[in-house]
Amino acid sequence: MNELSLWRVEWLRLLRTKRLIALLGVFVLFGFAGPLLARYSGELLTHAGSSGQRVKIVFPPPVPADGVVQYVSNALGIGLIVTVVVAAYACSIDAGTALSVFYRTRARRFGDLLVPRFAVSAAGAVGGYLAGLLAAWYETAVLLGNPGTAAMGRTALVGSVYLVFAVAVTALAATLARSTLGTVGYALLVLFTLPLLGAVPHMSRWLPTELTRAPDAFLRHTATDEAQRALAVAVVLALACVAAAVLRGARREVR
Repeated sequence: MNELSLWRVEWLRLLRTKRLIALLGVFVLFGFAGPLLARYSGELLTHAGSSGQRVKIVFPPPVPADGVVQYVSNALGIGLIVTVVVAAYACSIDAGTALSVFYRTRARRFGDLLVPRFAVSAAGAVGGYLAGLLAAWYETAVLLGNPGTAAMGRTALVGSVYLVFAVAVTALAATLARSTLGTVGYALLVLFTLPLLGAVPHMSRWLPTELTRAPDAFLRHTATDEAQRALAVAVVLALACVAAAVLRGARREVR
């Protein structure tokens, strides 16, 4: 196989296995549901309770930031899990011995196999996230007001970079685990325990997980910086993970 055909195969795999539909479906669903929940959660909880009884709960009036933040919270939570699962299926080249031998004997370098899988999975995740963000922007503008183009642009950037970082972590996990399920487990373990490092003084602003909290500050116009440090660290770590995955995969014995 030449490099062009490998890239084409990955795009076709993403489309024909309906993984792209899964990504788009999850993110776009949250994109429409998030602003609705932000707008009507107060009324829903006010009418909660047993028949004939109402619980009076006072909520502050929802603002445009609430709708988009609700989407980002779901997108970088449940949507992140879906992204990791999709990326794990793509990047787990050695999950099956027969397929592993088939793929490796038809590529000159392991990187020729892994890099297209990483890039296409990352592009699918980012595409899904941005589609959902556009849906959330539209729904929020209709229900709560326009959150602002600049804030939405920053939200798009930090969310996209974080998802690329998550796919890179998954690609590295795929060279450590012997199964797709193991890859998912390793990747989620890293992504969900990484915020614990934020307990170290002055560490939180450097962590990639800061990118999941930054949209709230952007949209509420309370940000003291543009999360440049977390962005830089996420990009460097993503590149390092992919490089380490290529090196480790090339040296790995097929079993």
